[in-house]
Amino acid sequence: MSRLASVLCGLVVASVTACAPTLSAQSPAPPGRSARLDEVRGFWGIKSYRLELSQGVALAVTCYQTGPCEQLSVISDDPKIAEVHAASLGTLQVNGFAGQASTAAVVIVGKTPGLTRLHLHSKGGGREIAVKIIAPPEPTPAATVAR
Repeated sequence: MSRLASVLCGLVVASVTACAPTLSAQSPAPPGRSARLDEVRGFWGIKSYRLELSQGVALAVTCYQTGPCEQLSVISDDPKIAEVHAASLGTLQVNGFAGQASTAAVVIVGKTPGLTRLHLHSKGGGREIAVKIIAPPEPTPAATVAR
C-alpha cells in the first residue's frame, strides 16, 4: 500500500471514530456500591466503553454528538444481567444552531451479577459498552454492644 493510501485510510478511520457519540455518566452510585462508566481508548480515540455497576443500582447515561444524540436506542445482549430504559432527565443541552434540545439519555439497571454487552445506536453512529454487574457487598454483622 502506498504511503498516500495509508494516510487516506487513516484519515477515514479517524473521521468515522470522531463521528461516534460520546457517553457520560450522570448519576452517582449509592454509598458502598459501584456505578462507573469508563472510556476504552485506542490510537484514534474512544473505541468503546466499559461499565461496572452493582446489582440493584441504576446509572443514567447521556449521549452527545454535536448535540443530544438523535434516534437513540440501546439493546442489551442479556436483559437479565443489565436492563436498559429510555430516560428523560429533565435537562436541556445546547444543540448546535437549533438552540436547546432535550437530553438524550438511558438508564442502565444492574439486575444480576455477570457480563454482557450493550449496543448503542443513534442517527450518527454507535458505541459498544462492555458491562460487568457485580454482587452487592455482604452485610456486616451487627456489632455487639458491651454492657
